[in-house]
Amino acid sequence: MRYKAIIAFIFIIAAGQAYADTINFGNSFFNKDRANSISQIITIKNSASITQEYSVSFSSHLSMQTSDIKAAPLTDEIFDNETKESFSTIAEDSCIQHYGETLFSLGPDQKCRLHLTFSPTEVKEYNEKMFIRSQKDNLEYNIKGRGILMPDFTVLYYTDNSGENIDNKRAEYSIKWQNETAGTKSDKYAYIKIFKTNNKDTSPLTYQITGDSAFQIDSSLSTCKITENTIEEPNDNPCGIVISFLPNSAGDFSSKLIFNKRILSGAKEYALYGSASDVLDFGTVYFGGNVQKILIPNTSDSDQHYSILSESKDSNFRLVVVNNKNLPSCISNNNETNFMLQKGQSCYLGFTFAPDRNADFTKKIIIMSNSGERREVTLKGTGIEKLQEN
Repeated sequence: MRYKAIIAFIFIIAAGQAYADTINFGNSFFNKDRANSISQIITIKNSASITQEYSVSFSSHLSMQTSDIKAAPLTDEIFDNETKESFSTIAEDSCIQHYGETLFSLGPDQKCRLHLTFSPTEVKEYNEKMFIRSQKDNLEYNIKGRGILMPDFTVLYYTDNSGENIDNKRAEYSIKWQNETAGTKSDKYAYIKIFKTNNKDTSPLTYQITGDSAFQIDSSLSTCKITENTIEEPNDNPCGIVISFLPNSAGDFSSKLIFNKRILSGAKEYALYGSASDVLDFGTVYFGGNVQKILIPNTSDSDQHYSILSESKDSNFRLVVVNNKNLPSCISNNNETNFMLQKGQSCYLGFTFAPDRNADFTKKIIIMSNSGERREVTLKGTGIEKLQEN
């Protein structure tokens, strides 16, 4: 498989000096079946008057074969005029020839290219240090990246009797979110890679999302430049758009992402599905407290008054005021059980879980509006006593 470098950093090593810089891979998406690999290349030059042996090491892992950030051989694509086939081979100026190699040598004024790959398998911020050392030089690089989980997706093709795909324009792509929490943005994202379309087609690539507004293209996470509903197509390396799911209430959601023309990485239309429930699972909590919140939107055509009812008097779960810079709290003090929302407004309703014993707890909260809307929220959690340290 041929890798393309997204950005090439060139560092010239002068004898006796050390340079440090940051290599930022940005966002990379993965699902349970595979990681999405992105690449960058740095150039190493020996400016010393002697041949030097270089060693490559990382701060947080010993084996370059098992980490999510690796040094890899650099490949070139070669076209064979006799067989009329293309194949990949190790580039002549690749610093290493095999995965897992940590040593290479350079003669005076020689240089080589070191290929770095980022293939995250966890939802987290990656911060790594890479060291390249020789007899006279020491280099240190800060390597950064972010792993983002992509939901499973299913691709269905319409085929004729021979099993061949009739027309990619009729392929249906579906992306699903399941069992998410209402009022909370899912930590799973859908990622669609965008390639440059036919060079003869100069029309802009546009999109629209029809259906539930819970599905949105997240321009802050997307690597493609997006202006309103127009996506700037890349000239060389592909870019990606990211779809997020934020259900405002419990239920099933559906929508369609429609492009004005078929994109080379897939179809012209993507079916979007999602489900959410009003279950706030606090997990295991030490005696003390933990807070979660849900979003309450007024989607009706008039102002609404809301009442908060409880099916039990269990005080391990309580209403609390939520401090949020983007949306206000539904209540202004912890003893309120009524609030009002104007048409189109939203607010956060917060709950705290402060268990007082080792036990499993559940409680059902009912939120009623004056128009008859009813919403049930199930609160769950387990209390555990934190052991005192000696």
